[in-house]
Amino acid sequence: MHSRVSNNRLSNSGFQSRVAGLMLAMFASMATIYVASRLWLEADSRALLVQELDKKIGQNQSAVSVDDTLKIISCREQQKKLSAIEMELDAARKEGFVSKHSSEMNSEDNHSKKRRLAVIGIITTFGRKKNRDAIRKAWMPTGAALKKLEDERGIVVRFVIGRSANHGDSLDREIDSENRQTNDFIVLDDQVESPKECSSKIKSFFVHAVENWDAEFYAKLNDDVYLNIDSLGAILSIHLDKPRVYIGCMKSGEVFSEPTHKWYEPDWWKFGDGKSYFRHASGDMYVISQALAQFISINRSILRTFSHDDVSAGSWFIGLDVKHVNELKFCCSSPSSGAICAAGKVVLEAKFRFATAYSDCLAFLYFLKMFLIMNHSGAACDQKAAVEITKDRNGIDQVVLRNPRGASARVSLHGGQVLSWRTDRGEELLFTSSKAIFKPPHAVRGGIPICFPQFGSKGALDQKHGFARNKIWVIDNDPPPLHPSDSHGKACVDLLLKPSEEDLKIWPHSFEFRLRVSLAADGYLTLISRIRNINCKPFSFSIAYHTNFSISDISYNNCADSEVRIEGLETLDYLDNLCQKERFTEQGDTITFESGVDRVYLRSPNMIAIFDHERKRTFVIRKEGLPDVVVWNPWERKSKSISDLGDEEYKQMLCVDGAAIEKPITLKPGEEWTGRLELSVVLSS
Repeated sequence: MHSRVSNNRLSNSGFQSRVAGLMLAMFASMATIYVASRLWLEADSRALLVQELDKKIGQNQSAVSVDDTLKIISCREQQKKLSAIEMELDAARKEGFVSKHSSEMNSEDNHSKKRRLAVIGIITTFGRKKNRDAIRKAWMPTGAALKKLEDERGIVVRFVIGRSANHGDSLDREIDSENRQTNDFIVLDDQVESPKECSSKIKSFFVHAVENWDAEFYAKLNDDVYLNIDSLGAILSIHLDKPRVYIGCMKSGEVFSEPTHKWYEPDWWKFGDGKSYFRHASGDMYVISQALAQFISINRSILRTFSHDDVSAGSWFIGLDVKHVNELKFCCSSPSSGAICAAGKVVLEAKFRFATAYSDCLAFLYFLKMFLIMNHSGAACDQKAAVEITKDRNGIDQVVLRNPRGASARVSLHGGQVLSWRTDRGEELLFTSSKAIFKPPHAVRGGIPICFPQFGSKGALDQKHGFARNKIWVIDNDPPPLHPSDSHGKACVDLLLKPSEEDLKIWPHSFEFRLRVSLAADGYLTLISRIRNINCKPFSFSIAYHTNFSISDISYNNCADSEVRIEGLETLDYLDNLCQKERFTEQGDTITFESGVDRVYLRSPNMIAIFDHERKRTFVIRKEGLPDVVVWNPWERKSKSISDLGDEEYKQMLCVDGAAIEKPITLKPGEEWTGRLELSVVLSS
């Protein structure tokens, strides 16, 4: 018995020792896994600790303290958070300051809307109906034309107004009644109409516009501003590639702290010791891109407003990645050459003074007339000047312009070509061949044919000098406005050329070529060309006004006192088409003629002169946008090979063209180029 009990005890003892060993092994394994995981998770922290240790050793410190360790780990966590924030900020910037969530929420709604080019809000208020009517008559379409502007041009135009503080009173009812007739208002129901709320009203307009129209741009305009919509569309098209753009007549300047000052700023103390405004656009007119309008909409509750709405708008974009474009054409209060808008504040004052003496109806008509004059309308030519439409022997319309002194010019719709220019004495100043063909598709030899979209054979077309001079143009009864000086007191006609299907096959670019020909009271003949790219891709072109001057016998130029000579081209480089377009430099003080000439003078001055000694007259050529000058006369040998030119007629003609040939003009989609040629003649005794 004793021995059996002992054996059992030994057996139980061995079993317990094995279990204990197994348990110990399990705990050891778990400890190993835990330690390994901790070492893995803290690998980056240990690396930072080692770096810090190396620094400390280099500074004769023997160890890294617990505080140092905690600082390093805390720094590491902050670095991770900062990196995450930077990634979110970068994503927001790429989305135009709009969160991904917001974009997704709006994507379905916007997808069904047609994207517009621009939404224009004309800021108006109660008691300004005459201003609104003047704008409707001057430049803003109404009715079906307004809808057509939206559908075909992608431009939405609306008057913007709030509600009366006494909601539903007579002021509100008058606006509602007007809107039922015109349907051209944005009525901000939640916005009180008050001068003190102007900045808030502008903010509400952008919020409303971006929520109701999907557009590339949103524009704010005052209700005393004249606007050229065509030119605005062309300018905005240039900036389509800029996601966050703020366009206007940029300014900054003194902040006025005197309450009696016109531009008093109640919050002047917030602008620092220097008291200068940040850069912002003038309030008459400015444009922002869609991303900025969305930014205003999202942050409407936190965006601060100041007394002046232009300052408020400028403040909303401080600190953002925004492209500020100082567009001088938007300077409405002090319009410069080429401006697309003009403010009529001075006209308004004149209108009210006039209204005290005459009826409201007469005052309004006076205001409308002055509004159009001051704001560069210039769309229509002077109605007092004589303009007559006749037909040539082939039934093609010709327009005859006459000034009060008896000078005249004849323009054919065949090629948009000036065929005749006469002084008040009846002297013809342009040469036209006796063999000229006046039937399309032939070009007329003489006058001022327009070479477009290429000059000579320099271009992709097989047709020499392009196709514009071969086409039938149309009279443009509603041209985009020009400066009043280009129409007032002048007899003029506006012509328009658009490419036909046949033209697009040989030159696949859509364009609008507008030409104004005018005759001034002093006999000056002016041609203004405006070529606009309405294509979806850029194109390049060359152009020349191939002016055929009528001169005395050029073949007598064989003595020192030359009968015909050109001045203003001396020392210039030129390409000689009679020598394989080789480049030379003009050596003479003047250009005289002893043989045929076919040259393109480069980078020429804007004024040159042709002296005709025998006829005692001097032609003066002034040009803009036309850097080159072509000088051409075929002389005896070549003239015999030209079927529509008499053998001896080369003696009575000299071509001197304002042109752009060496460097073709490139237009991006929506861009417009303007070139100007002015001809005058000075008679001597």
